[in-house]
Amino acid sequence: MGVKLHHYLVKYADEAAIMNAAAEAPPNSKPLRRFGVALEVASDVVAASDPSRKVRFISSYRRTLTLGPAARRRLRLEQDLHRAVENTELTLYYQPQFEVQSGVAHGVEALARWFRFDGTIVEPCVFIPLAEETHLIGALGSWVLEEACKTLQEWRTGAMDSPTLGVNVSTHQLDETLAAIVRGTLERTGFPAKRLELEITEGALVGDAAVIIDCFRQLKEIGVRIAIDDFGTGYSSLSYLSRLPVDRLKLDKSLIHNLSLHWKDAAIVRSVVALGKELGVAVIAEGVETEQQFQMLKQLGCQQVQGYLFARPAPQNVANALMARRWGLRKTAPAQVIGATRGG
Repeated sequence: MGVKLHHYLVKYADEAAIMNAAAEAPPNSKPLRRFGVALEVASDVVAASDPSRKVRFISSYRRTLTLGPAARRRLRLEQDLHRAVENTELTLYYQPQFEVQSGVAHGVEALARWFRFDGTIVEPCVFIPLAEETHLIGALGSWVLEEACKTLQEWRTGAMDSPTLGVNVSTHQLDETLAAIVRGTLERTGFPAKRLELEITEGALVGDAAVIIDCFRQLKEIGVRIAIDDFGTGYSSLSYLSRLPVDRLKLDKSLIHNLSLHWKDAAIVRSVVALGKELGVAVIAEGVETEQQFQMLKQLGCQQVQGYLFARPAPQNVANALMARRWGLRKTAPAQVIGATRGG
């Protein structure tokens, strides 16, 4: 019998499980590391069926593949991620987004969370890049989209109208299949296209311009909204904004974190807010954690905010209750906006 894993075929024989690749890989290369994943999984499978059977790695380099503790932890994490995606062991949390002036929740961002079977938590900054590297991001992204749309559609049929739903899209998902996946999800869930906002990082804009523009065009034909996430990190050209049908800019949280410390960050935020107004594009600040940051953003003219100061990411039932809450006007002294002068 055989099982295809990481594009390599693991074959089980009476005495050994022999792993063959289409081409040999030099030591320490990514294919060789993936051989290690396949070898370890093969060992587990064979040992479970017959402890007397052995697994060996066949290579023209005649090397013994040895893995250190860190490598073994990563390989085990990769195996667990495969299982988590296939068995939908991940869950979604939702973080509300608020209007600055009214305090009313207008939207929510869906965020994937991974609670492993052993009780440990794997941070998104760890498993999202891992999913991209192992080609699992497509399956993971499709699951997040489907689950989030179903959840928000349930909210919509309740007492409240559906807020705007933000779903992150990886650079690796920006291809000719994305529009069809989104359209199919909306048809199955009944969630309105105009309420769905796909968040794409600014770094994705440095890719193939023709592919990105065509992908955005197809998405806009469906009627969904598009947001540029982590805006202000400097990876993209501003000329893209005149060519792409963007609905919202999300200020990178590093700018918000340093807002009260560096006048240059305040100047960048002010400039992006002004740019958004000129282009008719909304601007939201994410990662707002302090009252001082919020007051400065308010003075700088930012229209929307998201962050721990207002609401942390929460399970759907808790987030739904948070969405109905109006945190209201803040009775605090206004913060001084540094950056009015360079001496700040």
